[in-house]
Amino acid sequence: MIKVLFESSIFLHQNVGGISKYITELNKNLLKNNISSKIFSPIAINYYLEDKKKNKNINFFRIRQIPKFCRKIFFFINNIFTFIYIKIYKPNILHFSYYNKSLLKYLSIPYVITIYDLIYEKMNFSQNEFEKKELLEKAKHIICISKQTKKDLIRFYKLDKNKISVVYLGTNNRKFKNIKKNKYILYVGSRKRYKNFKNFILAFSKSRYLTKNYKIVCFGGGNFQKDEIENFKNLGLEYNLNYIKGNDLKLSNLYRRASLYVSLSIYEGFGLTLLEAIQSRCPVLCSNIPVFREIYKNSCEFVNPNNIAEITKCLKSILKSPKKQRKLITNSKKIIEKYSWKNCAIETAKIYRKVSNYEK
Repeated sequence: MIKVLFESSIFLHQNVGGISKYITELNKNLLKNNISSKIFSPIAINYYLEDKKKNKNINFFRIRQIPKFCRKIFFFINNIFTFIYIKIYKPNILHFSYYNKSLLKYLSIPYVITIYDLIYEKMNFSQNEFEKKELLEKAKHIICISKQTKKDLIRFYKLDKNKISVVYLGTNNRKFKNIKKNKYILYVGSRKRYKNFKNFILAFSKSRYLTKNYKIVCFGGGNFQKDEIENFKNLGLEYNLNYIKGNDLKLSNLYRRASLYVSLSIYEGFGLTLLEAIQSRCPVLCSNIPVFREIYKNSCEFVNPNNIAEITKCLKSILKSPKKQRKLITNSKKIIEKYSWKNCAIETAKIYRKVSNYEK
């Protein structure tokens, strides 16, 4: 049986989030594919590890909060213990959860790395591209979570396309019944510039029908900052926006009861929250970026994320039409069947076998 060890840096980086959810769900489903895998994170801040602490294939010690200035020290400690654990566990493959070049120097086994998006490159955010390039070039195989991400990766790093595979993310395929919807529009996650949250609330503010009848619920992404609150007031929305934090159960309930889920990102690698909303039988309005069209096809309503008038029109059009809402939910059935953690694990296991055979 092939043995895979997941490198742990993401679990010191995220309390919750799509990447850490992906790694824990993949780890959970691999054994069904005759792959023995372990997450080894001596020190972690991540909620998903705590949630799965009964699993024997997760080893960690969770600290609920670590000051940012201390994280480099804990990354260093985790790396030392990872080297030791590699000697004990003797995995055939190391799977990087994130960009952790410091492990490369003494690493003697092949590794796989997953690329989630090229947001730093696309949006010109600061990043050590040389370190990232070395990780990518030395990897035995690279997994991208969408065709668009693979296309972007090849464009920026000029890599051999034959060592890059696309493996889509998923959900657990839970089936939900229809329940009464509440009068709010749901937004999940970061409100950084590329997420285009400002255009969403600006478009919302342009309609008396929307501001009078609906609230906007923001889940995760941190408390509203002073400049955001000031912007809400300037738009006359100080009583329309609510911030909520919590666990996956709370988020699941929010998806199910929301009248609409909105994601107007300028760029994404996959858009896992859209899939979670669709699975929860929540209609979705999203930007017409290539990756959303690739994955979600006719299960969402698409809109130009830079056209405020069009966004306002689409918001009203969906919320005023139960028929349109039902159509979107009906169209989503095939999407839910296609994108599952089970399928994600099956396709990833094939890559591990390919890499392992390469070494024989």
